[in-house]
Amino acid sequence: MKILFTADLHLLKATRDRTLERFRAWTERYRPDAVIVAGDLSSAPQAGDTLEEIRSCFPKNPLAVCLGNHDFWLHDNARNDCRMLSTVIDRYWAPPAKALGVVLLDVQNLPLPGLTIVGGYGHYDLGFAVPGLAYGDVLVTDEDYLRGSPSTASPLRWRDFQLMPDGLHPRTVALEQVEGVKLRLSESGDARVIVVLHTPPFEELLGVPPVTELPADFSPSVYAFFRAYLGNRSMGAAIWEFRKKVIAVVCGHTHREAGPMKLGGMIGINIGSDYGDPKAALFLSDSNQFERLPAL
Repeated sequence: MKILFTADLHLLKATRDRTLERFRAWTERYRPDAVIVAGDLSSAPQAGDTLEEIRSCFPKNPLAVCLGNHDFWLHDNARNDCRMLSTVIDRYWAPPAKALGVVLLDVQNLPLPGLTIVGGYGHYDLGFAVPGLAYGDVLVTDEDYLRGSPSTASPLRWRDFQLMPDGLHPRTVALEQVEGVKLRLSESGDARVIVVLHTPPFEELLGVPPVTELPADFSPSVYAFFRAYLGNRSMGAAIWEFRKKVIAVVCGHTHREAGPMKLGGMIGINIGSDYGDPKAALFLSDSNQFERLPAL
C-alpha cells in the first residue's frame, strides 16, 4: 500500500492554484492508495470549497484530513457564535466532509488494509516554550503567552488569539486534544497505527534547534516567543503510551522539515510545507518507510 501524506496546503487566494497543481501532480504520478492531509487546509468559512478542491484532485480512493489551527479561524460574529473547536468542526467541516466522502480524523479513524490512521489537530500546551525567555530585563510571563504577544515593542502577534474561538486556554484545548486522540487510539484495537497530527508532539519534529543547543549568551529574536505555540508536548507523552502499535507519527504546522527519523520504535516526520510550497511524503507499507517527494 502507498499512502501520500502532505500538510499545510493553505488554499488561500494567493497560493491556491500552484498548490493544487503540485498536489494533483503527486496524485497522478504516484497513484497512492490513500491521501492524508495534516492540517491547515484553509480557514473555517472556506471549508466546503477547500474539501471539494482537494477531493477533485483525488476523487476515488480514501482521503482523510485532520484540521490545523488556521482551519478554526473565523471572523466577527461567527467567532462569537462558535465558543468551542467542536462547534467549528460540526458547523463548517463535518457537513462537506460527509458529502464528499472525506474522513475527518478529528472525529473518526481511517481503517486501511493492514493499518489504521488515527489523528487530530493537536494544538499547543506551551510545553516547547524557551525556559526563562526574556527580552532585555523583561521576562516573558504566562499572561504574555495567553495574550499571544511578548511585552516588547514588536507588532508581531500569534493570530490564533484574534481568530480562533475566543476565551480558550491553550493548555485546556491541548488536554482535550490529547484525550480525543487517546480515545481514538484505543478504538483502533490491535491494528498498526500511523498517528497524524497538525502540531508536533515531539521536540525532534519541530524542525528548529533544541533549546539545549542555544548558546549561553543567546539573545532571542522576537520569534523565539512563538516556540511556545509549535506543538503539544503532552500529546507526545500520550502517544508514547501506545508505542507498541504506533509505527509512525506525521505532522506539520512549523513549516520546517524534520525526518523521517527514528523516535524509539516509531518513525517521525514533519512534512515541512510552507505557503505556496507544499511538500509531501509517500509511505510504503511493504518496507515501512517514508520517501520524501520532489516538487514536480
